[in-house]
Amino acid sequence: MSYYRPKSLTYLGCFIALIASFSWPVYGVIYCELIFVMMKSASPYYHNFVEDRNFWCGMFLLLICAMGIVYFCLKYIFFVAGENLTFDFRIKLYKGIVYKNLAWFDNKDHAPGILSNVLSEDIGYLNGLTTEHLAILIEAYGGLVIGTIFAMFYTWKMGLVTMGLVPFVSLGGVMMSKLAWKVKPSKASNVEGSGEQDPY
Repeated sequence: MSYYRPKSLTYLGCFIALIASFSWPVYGVIYCELIFVMMKSASPYYHNFVEDRNFWCGMFLLLICAMGIVYFCLKYIFFVAGENLTFDFRIKLYKGIVYKNLAWFDNKDHAPGILSNVLSEDIGYLNGLTTEHLAILIEAYGGLVIGTIFAMFYTWKMGLVTMGLVPFVSLGGVMMSKLAWKVKPSKASNVEGSGEQDPY
């Protein structure tokens, strides 16, 4: 976080990610209300079907438009912050390489191809690791908390079930992220290993 610039952009991105965490709980509320309106449409005593249907469909459309704007701002802000971060790291690494002693380049691990790969690809991993990962965490845990509050508001039994499932959902997310990050280095190592083999 100390390498982000400007800091205000990072804080704004975290705030927008917190706002985005409201999207799916609100989506669930509107969707349930719309389902109940459609279920009551067959009742002869339900005379406000058209008004309620139009209202909740309008709320659904409004939510989708708001989600589009919020997610666009979120992606754009973290894209700019991530590009600034990777640019600064590339500059620092390039300066460190330029001022190295000539004997340092005699090591096979410091070959020009390996160094250029570090500058182009490995530094780029910082973008997804620090920016998108942070936004996903804020949005996910914010959605869990807000969804639990909504569930407690409508029915406390459902709220207790939601609270009981929160640790399992969190554990599943952590396991999926670990599996995703383990796949990428293995692929890279296979490619590098195949490139180092001399066919002659």
